[in-house]
Amino acid sequence: MHRSGRRFRLFTLTILTIVFFSACVGSTSQNLDQSTELLSVDCRIVEHSLGKTCVPLEPRRVVALDGATVGNLLALGMMPAGVASNLLPEITRLIPNVPRLGQSSQINLETLAVLQPDLIIGAVWEMKGIYNKLSAIAPTVAFEMQTPADWQRPFRFDGQVLGLETQAEKVLEQYQMRVNKLRAQVSDSPLQISLVRIRAESGQMSLYLKNCFGGAILADLGFARPPSQDQGTPDQPPFAKSISRESMTEADGDVIFLFTFGHTPQIAAAAEAQLERLDTDPLWQSLGAVQKNRVYSVGHYWGAGNSPLAADWVLDDVEQYLLEVPGNGV
Repeated sequence: MHRSGRRFRLFTLTILTIVFFSACVGSTSQNLDQSTELLSVDCRIVEHSLGKTCVPLEPRRVVALDGATVGNLLALGMMPAGVASNLLPEITRLIPNVPRLGQSSQINLETLAVLQPDLIIGAVWEMKGIYNKLSAIAPTVAFEMQTPADWQRPFRFDGQVLGLETQAEKVLEQYQMRVNKLRAQVSDSPLQISLVRIRAESGQMSLYLKNCFGGAILADLGFARPPSQDQGTPDQPPFAKSISRESMTEADGDVIFLFTFGHTPQIAAAAEAQLERLDTDPLWQSLGAVQKNRVYSVGHYWGAGNSPLAADWVLDDVEQYLLEVPGNGV
């Protein structure tokens, strides 16, 4: 009896254990099914340069950690919830009340977390070292762009991530329609357009090549480039090259678009001082475009605007300086 009772108690305990375990497994399986169902309903997997991320279907609080993404969001009709601080002045003026998060390479993660974003977008080269920290705050995706001439691909990527693919294609169609209209006005013997940047810190002169942002748009329009700048492919840097003062003749062209950049008031002031110094340089004054008064100061978006917004600004400059004046390429 004693042995039989012991076997009965053991059998009962085994049955209860099996029932309890089955219930737990059933409950767990049900939760997993529900989680999978919620996952498919609330977000979708997006593959990007740093991995795979489950992105909300309709993100509303999107943080942009580079200037190209800010421009892309605005072109798609979306106001960013937070942005990096080192933006083109033309972009800065459009978003005066959007919180700044520090330089793209030094994002303030605490300030970012306070914004409670539901999506973070940025460039690989800026966020690679902090990707895991960013992902702990919100779903994070990264794009990669070899040169600014490749600007349309990241724009399409942002459209995909935001679920606005159709709208993104419409924006690019509008760009192409405007390019086609302007290209029809360009001469069969087009002007050679030189793109020159003066660096604020050193006064160093850089020539921007065919694969910079403005260079790609000039190519779309059918303009020529000086021999010193007629190089570069969209998938391979560099997109600019520095030259010495003694090589300044390489900066000449039928027209020179001259720009600089300063993302703080102090650097911007230093940049303007460098332009004033350049204007008194005898070598600069000897260039043909300078002597013919065909040097035009434009924004740094010519070098690296990298968005449809900046593309419109470039086309505005082309219309104003190259196509509206008799003899300027028409």
